[in-house]
Amino acid sequence: MASLIVAVSEGVGRIVLQRVEALNALSRAFCDEIDAAVVALDASPGVRVILITSALKHFCAGADIREMAGITHEEAVAEAFTGCVKSVADARKPVVVAVNGLAAGGGCELVEMCDIVVAAESARFCHPEITLAAMPGAGGTQRLARVVGKHVAMDLLLTGRAMNAHEALAAGLVSRVVPDADLASTALAIARQIAGFSSPVACRIKDSVRSTQTGLAEGLLAERDRFHRCFLENDFREGLQAFMDKRAPVFGQR
Repeated sequence: MASLIVAVSEGVGRIVLQRVEALNALSRAFCDEIDAAVVALDASPGVRVILITSALKHFCAGADIREMAGITHEEAVAEAFTGCVKSVADARKPVVVAVNGLAAGGGCELVEMCDIVVAAESARFCHPEITLAAMPGAGGTQRLARVVGKHVAMDLLLTGRAMNAHEALAAGLVSRVVPDADLASTALAIARQIAGFSSPVACRIKDSVRSTQTGLAEGLLAERDRFHRCFLENDFREGLQAFMDKRAPVFGQR
C-alpha cells in the first residue's frame, strides 16, 4: 500500500497520510514524499487550497525513532535534519489540516505549520521529545509558543503531556473541534469554501498574516541548532534506545 494518497478535486489538493506500519511516523523517505506532494500541489494552477488528512486511527506519531537512532550528529547537521517535513511551512497557498487521534512531536509540528486546524474530538496534541532527552527541531518551540503563549508552551514542552482537542481550541492551537464522524466532511467543506474565493487574495492574506510572525526565521535556525546538539549527548541515545526497548530511560549516565 502506498504511504500517501494525492488527489485534486474542485480546487482542493488532498494529501492523505497512510503509512500504516508506523502510525504515519515521519521517516526521511516519508517526509520527502509529503514535501514533494505539497510542492507539486502548491505549484499546480488547478489547486487553490491544500488539505492534509490521515487515513489511520491517529494523525501522526511523530519522527521515526528507529531511523533517528541511527543518525549521527554529523549527518543531522549535513542534512539539516528536523524529524519533520519542510514544505508545508513554505506553501504559498492556504493549508488546511484535519487531525484525529494523536499528533505527537513532529506530527504536532506539522500541524503547527498549517493555516487552519480542524480537530476531531479524539485529537490530542503533544510534544513528548523531552521524555527522550530531545527537543523539537522543526519549529515546535517557535510556532507553538507564538500560538498558545509562553506558559502553556512551557507546560507542554517541559512535561511532554498531551492536550485534548477542547484544551487546544481554548489555547488557540486549533481552529475548530468537531465530532470524529464529521471531521473529514467539515475539513473538506472548509477547503472547498476557501477554494471558491479568489486564490490570489487568499494567498496575499496568508502572506500578510505570516508577516506578523517576526523573528520566526531566526528562531527556527536557532532551534534546529539546539536540536542537533542532542545527537552528541548520552541522554539522547539512552532515550531513543529506551523507547525502542519499551522501558523507562535512565538519564544522567556516562
